Amino acid sequence: MPPEAPGDTSLTVLLMRVSGLTLAIRQRDVVEILPVPRLAVVPEAPSVLAGAFQLAGDLVLVLRMATLLGLPAKAEGDPLYHHLLLLPAQAGRPKLALLVDRATDILEAAATILPPGESFNDCVDGEIRIEGALVPLLAASRLLTADEAARTEAFAARAVAREAAFSAPGVA
Repeated sequence: MPPEAPGDTSLTVLLMRVSGLTLAIRQRDVVEILPVPRLAVVPEAPSVLAGAFQLAGDLVLVLRMATLLGLPAKAEGDPLYHHLLLLPAQAGRPKLALLVDRATDILEAAATILPPGESFNDCVDGEIRIEGALVPLLAASRLLTADEAARTEAFAARAVAREAAFSAPGVA
C-alpha cells in the first residue's frame, strides 16, 4: 500500500512496548497478535532473528524488534507475556513476525506523516500524540532493507532444510 502524503491523517494503530519505549504501527500492517510459541533455532542466524515456528503449516521467522531498531535489549516484563506481531504475507517471501515486549492497545489516532528521509530506510514514517507524548509510527514494509529481506529468505531456506532433516525417515 502506498504511504500517506506528508501531513496529518487519522489512522487505526496498534501500540506496543519495546525496550522501554512505546511505539506504534498501523493496525492494517498486523495480521494477528500471538503469544510467543517455542521457537526453533535457525542455523547461523544473526541476533536479530529470534527463531522460527510453524503456523498453519507455514514457516514464520521471528525478528527481535529491539535489535531491528538498534535499541538496547532490555525487555520489559516476563518473557512469557511477550507478543509476536504477525505481518501480512508477501508473495515469494517467508512469513515474518515481530517480537515485542507487549502489544498494549489498538486505537484511532491523528498521525502526522513525515516526509521521506526522516529515518533510516524511512522505517519511521510518522508520529502520533498520546497523552502529550510523541510516539513514533513505524512502517512495517520498511523495517527491513532490500538486502535484509533477501537475507531473511536465505535463513528461511536454512530453517526449512533443518526441519526436513529432522522429519525425514531415518535410514536404518
